[in-house]
Amino acid sequence: MQRSKKILIVSHCILNQNTVIENEARAAGAVHSAIVWAMKEGYGFLQLPCPEFTFLGLNRPSMTYEEYNTTEYREHCREILKPILQQAKDYVHNDYEITGLLGIQSSPSCDPTRGIFMEELTALFAENGIHLQTLWYLPNTNDPQFKSDVHFIK
Repeated sequence: MQRSKKILIVSHCILNQNTVIENEARAAGAVHSAIVWAMKEGYGFLQLPCPEFTFLGLNRPSMTYEEYNTTEYREHCREILKPILQQAKDYVHNDYEITGLLGIQSSPSCDPTRGIFMEELTALFAENGIHLQTLWYLPNTNDPQFKSDVHFIK
C-alpha cells in the first residue's frame, strides 16, 4: 500500500487519556473520534510526550497556564521535544509532510493557541525551519454525552 507521507503531530493524551489529571479525562483510553478522523484523513501519528506527566508525574495537581509558565517548565518542554524535533526533521528530509498539530482546548500545556508546550514546540520547530501551518484542537468537555469533534483553527 502507498504511504500518505502525511504526519500529524498529536498531543499525548489524545492517544492516551490515562495521563490526564484526575476527573479531566474525556475517554477511557484514546479519544476515538479524533483517531477515526485522523485515520480517514490518512495521517500517520507523531505522538508528543506529555509534558505535565514527565514534569510532575501522574498524581500532579490541576494547574493553570500561569502556574506552568516558568523558566524551569519551559526548559523541560524544550528538552523532551528534542527527540520529536529529530523525528520531524527526518520525516521532512525524506519528503514527508508535517501536516499539522492536534492539541487540546484549554490545556495549560497543549492548547494549540495558548499552551506552554505548544508555544515551545512551534518556536523550536520554526527555529529549525519546520513551520506548522495547520492547527486543530479537541474541545474541552467532560460531558459523557459529548462526541468529541476535531476543530480547525487555521
